[in-house]
Amino acid sequence: MRILLVNAEPFHVEHKAAIPLGLLSIATYMKAKGHTVEIYDRVVEGTGIKRRLESFRPDIVGVSALAVKSFPDAVKVSKTVKKKNIPVVWGGPVPSLIPEIALKTGSVDFVVVGEGEITFSALTDALARGTPLRAVDGLAFMENGKPVVNKPREPADLSDLPVIDFGFVDPKKYFTVNVGCERMLHIYSSKGCPYQCTYCYNPCFSKSLWRPRPAEYFLNEIRYLAKNHGLDGVFFADDLFSPKREYLRTVCQKIKEAEIDFVWGCDMRADICSKEDLRMMHDAGCRWIFFGIESGSADRQKELKKRVHLEKAREAVDWCKEIGIFTTTTFIMGLPDETEEELKDTIRYVQNLAADVKLASFYGPIPASELYRDLVESRRLEEPKTYKEWGKLAWMDTLGKNFSKVPGRDLKVISGWFLWSSISGKNRGGKTEKRIYAKKAVGQTFDALKRGTLNSLILVFLSGKKFLQIVFYATMFPGIRKKYNLR
Repeated sequence: MRILLVNAEPFHVEHKAAIPLGLLSIATYMKAKGHTVEIYDRVVEGTGIKRRLESFRPDIVGVSALAVKSFPDAVKVSKTVKKKNIPVVWGGPVPSLIPEIALKTGSVDFVVVGEGEITFSALTDALARGTPLRAVDGLAFMENGKPVVNKPREPADLSDLPVIDFGFVDPKKYFTVNVGCERMLHIYSSKGCPYQCTYCYNPCFSKSLWRPRPAEYFLNEIRYLAKNHGLDGVFFADDLFSPKREYLRTVCQKIKEAEIDFVWGCDMRADICSKEDLRMMHDAGCRWIFFGIESGSADRQKELKKRVHLEKAREAVDWCKEIGIFTTTTFIMGLPDETEEELKDTIRYVQNLAADVKLASFYGPIPASELYRDLVESRRLEEPKTYKEWGKLAWMDTLGKNFSKVPGRDLKVISGWFLWSSISGKNRGGKTEKRIYAKKAVGQTFDALKRGTLNSLILVFLSGKKFLQIVFYATMFPGIRKKYNLR
């Protein structure tokens, strides 16, 4: 078959687009099965879907809609494809959690629930042979006007999935700057997370299962990208880089033995890192770590099932400062029933951390998460019936429905203040690292302008609007800043 894989435009403005690892893995897997595959990434490419359909003439089109923000563009693409009577398949974390919603857009024939490689291959085999679709595990589809969701597919052994072929895209289009590097890309070394945080998609999507890839797989990818494209930095795009000290030691040793000139960063739990672990990571090239703290309240930590040990987390951040690892800590505001006093406690805790960057995100219900189900069952949230209704339930960078007892304006001021502190480099030392977020933002704007498309111009406009909102809320409400001791 001729397969076109499309990365839908999410219209996010906070970060430069990451290289589409999921689509690259599927493309590599399907190519090995004898199919002809192309990737069309609407985030970085300027050509339209009609032109690509006419030039490539695919037999089937797969669309990656990673989040709800991607749904409008995914629907637009899918409707164009359907006019040519070409089957459309959607995939990604959010479609996997709400496949019925995706199918009800009327523009989607199939949804891959979970990882895409094996299920997409099984689907194309079933279509080619005319075998029953109900036999394809991990697939959702419409039958007699009703959504059908087959039984889940067992998680794959990651050694059975391919070493990624990056020839389907131009890796240089995705380069971004980071601490100690100018040409960073995302690579994955594992999938999933063993924890059960109530606000997170992971317990449903990954079944709280953490699976590592063979180290030689991702090291071969890094070696290829460094040699052929000049890569000098890697952000391991794992939910959790390592929950196990033994694995951490092994992978750090293999990174050192590979003798590839690159630095790297990752997401980790702060309370599982010893000083020895962090020194070992730094010695293997680790230069930045994201720590998701989420709350400065021990009681809220238990409610969220995050259960970060706050004092151990503080120690880990202090050790990173001493060792030379740049740290970003995050926390969630506007959690259900959160009070002003509780939020003040969290802010006080975060302010006293030695982290280089501290970011505040907004709580919003994530499909199939435990907190989302609780809100629906308690009738505080009416279950969204369409993707447009889901789009109104913003999270992370945008405040949607506020389930807390903290005024929405307070939340926006706090978020703006922390973001502005990150962009301006306030309260941070260092030289090149001091304004890393500002450098990223400027680089992203130039990349968008170079594309010269209407979508890229819209993104630049949205970026400017977002920046002005950050400055407005960060500077215009001194009474609120004083209330939360933001200084």
